[in-house]
Amino acid sequence: MSKSVFFDYMEKMLAFPLWIKQTIFLNLSNDLNTYLSNEFLDVEEGELFHVYKPALSEMGQNELLTKESKFDESIYSFMNCCAKGMSLIEIAIENNFTMEEVAKAFTFCKTSGFFSKEVPNLVSAIAGFIAGKYRTGEYFIRAGKMTIEQLDEVLNKQQEINASGKHVFIAELMVQLGFVRDIDVKSIIFMKEEAGKRFSLNPDEMPNISLEKENYDIRVENTRLKEENEILRQKMDAILTYIKEHKEE
Repeated sequence: MSKSVFFDYMEKMLAFPLWIKQTIFLNLSNDLNTYLSNEFLDVEEGELFHVYKPALSEMGQNELLTKESKFDESIYSFMNCCAKGMSLIEIAIENNFTMEEVAKAFTFCKTSGFFSKEVPNLVSAIAGFIAGKYRTGEYFIRAGKMTIEQLDEVLNKQQEINASGKHVFIAELMVQLGFVRDIDVKSIIFMKEEAGKRFSLNPDEMPNISLEKENYDIRVENTRLKEENEILRQKMDAILTYIKEHKEE
């Protein structure tokens, strides 16, 4: 198998002198600790969405070969990279996809039965959240960090508050009730926001990143407003939606 652009670049970075790599590591650690909880930093490689390597099932291989369903060409590009054993980050860079686009293709192929092995819960949960399939509460349930009963309690509490003429976001209530930590909510929202950015890499040069970091607090609040404005209309709808999707898997 020929090396991907990303793998080629990583080899160049690993060849840097030790003192350069240590400095890069320290700076990256400080940066990531600002935005991500330890659960995302200490996660096992097989459970980290970006480096996960999907393997095509026989059904997936047949579809890639025949293109019988006439899907969008981006789906076949994604599947072709899966067939080559590429990780999701390699697929993104190789095709100039955003990670959000990769997550949507990944979720589509998973639902279609095109993967040959069971996807870890955290990988599946992150993919669904980044792709816009799962909302905040559903993400934490699928990631195994919250129960349906706890979401039920959150939605009940939200209804009580809304009935009093006030408004509160579901994510805020989850934190207030102690079901999840604020850093966990901020981490996944930050990951989703970053997933919409496109990244180009020249294998012969260091990447020139022109995107500047926005103010994190403002970004989190704006993303939260967009997401929580889509709050489930009623408690039973949220639970039934989860149960239906869970059974389909």
